[in-house]
Amino acid sequence: MGAGAVLLLVLGILGFGYYEMKFLKPASPVAVVNGVPLRTDEYQKMVIFQRFTLDQYHRNLEGQLSQLDNSDETEAWIANLFQQELAQIELQRAQIPSQALEMMIEDELIRQGAQERGITVTEEEIDRAIEESYGYQREPVTPTITATEPITPTPTITATEPTTPTPTLPPITKEEFERLYQQSLAALAKVGISEGFYRDTIQRGSLRSKMWEVIGREVPTREEQVHVRRIVLETKEEAEAARERLVAEEDFATLAQELSIDEATKENGGDVGWMAFDERDIPFSTMAFQLAVGEISQVIETARGYEILKLEEKDENRELDPATLERRKNAAFSRWLNDLEAKATIERHWSEEKVPPDTSAR
Repeated sequence: MGAGAVLLLVLGILGFGYYEMKFLKPASPVAVVNGVPLRTDEYQKMVIFQRFTLDQYHRNLEGQLSQLDNSDETEAWIANLFQQELAQIELQRAQIPSQALEMMIEDELIRQGAQERGITVTEEEIDRAIEESYGYQREPVTPTITATEPITPTPTITATEPTTPTPTLPPITKEEFERLYQQSLAALAKVGISEGFYRDTIQRGSLRSKMWEVIGREVPTREEQVHVRRIVLETKEEAEAARERLVAEEDFATLAQELSIDEATKENGGDVGWMAFDERDIPFSTMAFQLAVGEISQVIETARGYEILKLEEKDENRELDPATLERRKNAAFSRWLNDLEAKATIERHWSEEKVPPDTSAR
């Protein structure tokens, strides 16, 4: 009886171990966001999906690269860009296990933030997003090229904000879309990704884009802007000598054409045009917005070299150009998401053991 009891106990332990491995671990959280668990098996599917889509993109690039003629100067330049992109893909791929977790956390924060505002993505919107990703439009426009193979969206692994997509596919027929879509689903099924999971990824991406639009609508479209000219020189000594000539009342535009090394503005007299404060170029923007109209700046060092600025005009409430407005919207979305994360309670339970084995081969 004692031996039987021990045997039952051992079998019970082994049975619980199998049950834990089979059922509890996949369902155990890889992270918890404000009390909402993110399942380990869902994380593993995300890693597999991102590897799969990145590998497809890699193969597509390699195929295009093989068709380029390196003896042609233009095609050789394009080939170099492709080589750089392929190298970047390798770096991204190595980061997938950690970045997939962070993206899942972001997606859950966005879902919770959207829920507070009553914003959701419908099944109809998911359908349309999938159709458009393949080039199928229910309201067709004039096509320019013909799709011949399924296109799998490339994952943006480290993105914290969406960018406005630029369509690269021509419109195709509904029949072509169905054929390509089923081909993609069959390829995903081979690596264990279901249509339901794929639709979930589309839903999360669509919700992110929708929240980007919502937050973007709150961004002012007008702000203070300045119209400036600049002269860029290689050394501080050259810049100081040029500034002395400007103080002696030589014409700024003429001197810019003579001396400036900035190819973007040299020919038009150093005219930068109207600009809002650019957070990517702090020294330049700070000086530009400090100047009075007609004033010549001190010499400042920037990424371009040593610069002298002249303020031509200032407008306290000027309409933003599309590129600047896009940056403002991206920045607003990032702040919104960062605020959500700062206020959230996030528990990370990630470990190397939870990363699925990499069985893909290119």
